[in-house]
Amino acid sequence: MDTIRGTAFLQFGELLAERGVSLRSQLSPHRIGMEVVGDYEKKFSYKSLAQIFEGSAHALAMPELGLELATRQKSTLLGPLQHLAQTAPTAGEGLVAVVRYMRVYSPSILFHLERKPGCTLLCFDNALPCIEEIPQIVEKSLLHGRLLMTELLGVPLQPKTVLLRHQPQAGAEVYQRYFGCQVLFGQDCNALAISQRDMQRPCSRHDAMLHSIVKFYLEAHSHADEKLAFEVERHIHALLPKQRCNLDEIAKILGLHPRTLQRRLARDGFDFEEHVDEIRRQRAEQLLGESDLSVVQIAQELGYRRDTSFYRAHQRWYGMPPLEHRRLLRD
Repeated sequence: MDTIRGTAFLQFGELLAERGVSLRSQLSPHRIGMEVVGDYEKKFSYKSLAQIFEGSAHALAMPELGLELATRQKSTLLGPLQHLAQTAPTAGEGLVAVVRYMRVYSPSILFHLERKPGCTLLCFDNALPCIEEIPQIVEKSLLHGRLLMTELLGVPLQPKTVLLRHQPQAGAEVYQRYFGCQVLFGQDCNALAISQRDMQRPCSRHDAMLHSIVKFYLEAHSHADEKLAFEVERHIHALLPKQRCNLDEIAKILGLHPRTLQRRLARDGFDFEEHVDEIRRQRAEQLLGESDLSVVQIAQELGYRRDTSFYRAHQRWYGMPPLEHRRLLRD
């Protein structure tokens, strides 16, 4: 699940070299070989990618690293996903296609669309805990969304606004330069607001026949490699910190009726509530052992509205309070 393709490193080495840092020095602590760089067929840990970008941004004192790298890479879509998006009838349909089949590129990247009055939100999340602590990959991913829409439209996309959960890493003028719109911080989600007018504009390279062929290929590939339960698990990870993790919400994202989703999961022996509980348990241990978040903050990351609910759940999982567990994990 935690994988990304080697093309995620395109232009990264050049960016580092301009500042006197070698790409190899940034990759070697994560045991990533140079042969992975730029190779669409090779995969590596998405968690490592996020850590490398954060570490490089601090080492270079370059808070806009993610934004600059995205600008150099453009949309980064390669292979069938690129052709599917570019040949769609409208930019909005191209974006929908990318969101639907993004798992072909990386199962760790979680985009979804939310319809709002006058605009559509392209919302980004990933399966990593503490997404607010990895702003570089968040900003990079959202800017890729803008660049993708620019590619589909054939003219620069002017977003209505950008929403970010984390606090600003650079000055307002830096964000204005890259996104071309107002950026709001400390929000409930990471999202790019796109006007309905832009969503409905035709794709500059629309090709109905090619679009149909590529879609057929991706459908066959997806059914061979992915199961519904896997998709649900990905969205559980993304929705927990938003306190919106429930069967109805995930069914809506997947375009299914809640009863249909529940019935299909039951056929595979997938109990939704049990999976949510297990994911919470695993993430609780990870956050207690690897992060400096307070117990209250961890409870929020796990989707609990009250920290007392987290205390009770943790006692049930491990037979001890969270802080005692943290001490044991760090001894």
